[in-house]
Amino acid sequence: MTTTFKGILRNTVLVAALAGTVMSLSACGFHLRGSGGNYTLPFASMYVGLPESSPLAIDLKRNIRVNGNTTVSNDPLSADATIEVITDPEKTRSKSILSLNSAGRVSEYLLAYNIVFRVKDKAGRELLGPTQITLTRPITFSETQLLAKEQEEAQLYRDMQKDLVQQMMRRMAAIKPSSPNATPTSTVSPLTLQGVVAPGSVAAPSGAPTTVQPASAPVEKTTEPAVPTRQE
Repeated sequence: MTTTFKGILRNTVLVAALAGTVMSLSACGFHLRGSGGNYTLPFASMYVGLPESSPLAIDLKRNIRVNGNTTVSNDPLSADATIEVITDPEKTRSKSILSLNSAGRVSEYLLAYNIVFRVKDKAGRELLGPTQITLTRPITFSETQLLAKEQEEAQLYRDMQKDLVQQMMRRMAAIKPSSPNATPTSTVSPLTLQGVVAPGSVAAPSGAPTTVQPASAPVEKTTEPAVPTRQE
């Protein structure tokens, strides 16, 4: 009885210590893998450049909505940022042979899930350059368990999709967009009037206002009055 009580007490202490460690890590901003880390995006709204029915788009939009105050826009022109998918993992995922058994038959496959994407702002400026994320998972193969292996393969692809979304969120959360209130740098030409050009400017082509160089001051000529000729 005493031994059993000591074992229960020891297990209780270990569980309490583990729970305290997890809480401490969470308080420091650290999130365990799969715990749904909170990635605050620096945008008020985002547009996802994927088909509405895409499983990746659905998972990505859900993560955008639940993290921070970012909304998902249906119009890329009104969104503060656009996720442009260059390589769709749903169309490029692959399955290759990883190993063979002694009889020369496939014993293991390698599943690959790859995406290339970038993020642009409303003005079309690139905030995040083309970024590639590639995930792989090995899966054993057995001819006697085809149905079970198909289900396992589908589950591995779903796991890779969730992992991919988390990595995309982490990269997008690190974006530092330029301040929208920043004063743009521009060159303002001085006002040009017909026949008047600012000092130091170059003469404009034909049809445009041209520089008129001031002529020398006119020389005033004085003419002495003619003396009438006296006739005798």
